[in-house]
Amino acid sequence: MLWQLIKTSNTAKVVLLVIIAALVWWFNWYAAVGLLVLLFADIAVMFGFTPRHNGDYVYSKDILSLFSLQGDKLRVGMEQGDISAIEQIKLFEQDQFGYIDFSLNAELQVRYKFPLQQYQPLLQWLQQQMPETNITAGFNS
Repeated sequence: MLWQLIKTSNTAKVVLLVIIAALVWWFNWYAAVGLLVLLFADIAVMFGFTPRHNGDYVYSKDILSLFSLQGDKLRVGMEQGDISAIEQIKLFEQDQFGYIDFSLNAELQVRYKFPLQQYQPLLQWLQQQMPETNITAGFNS
């Protein structure tokens, strides 16, 4: 994709701007607009299909230390999001580990794996602190 080539290179950015300026001068502004539309379409496609995570669960030795409430926001590690934006929290047990999976905001998916001994305390904390949130808990085979 074109964006991968120009996002880190100042030289490529300058060359692209010179090309756009030449198109405006040589032809008319329609060519420059067309090129910009193609560039932005390329960027939109690239960002639209690139997930923010690779699908793996991050291991945490102490999952409860990552979660805290600050007013109407849930803080998980260094990230935070509105509690009202959290539609569903999936919490399950598998292979001697507990797992939690939910969208904290539009850009961040929380996916943690933690010791099974912390499963019930985390479930109770979530139920106490976020009673309106749909929490799906159970086993996963």
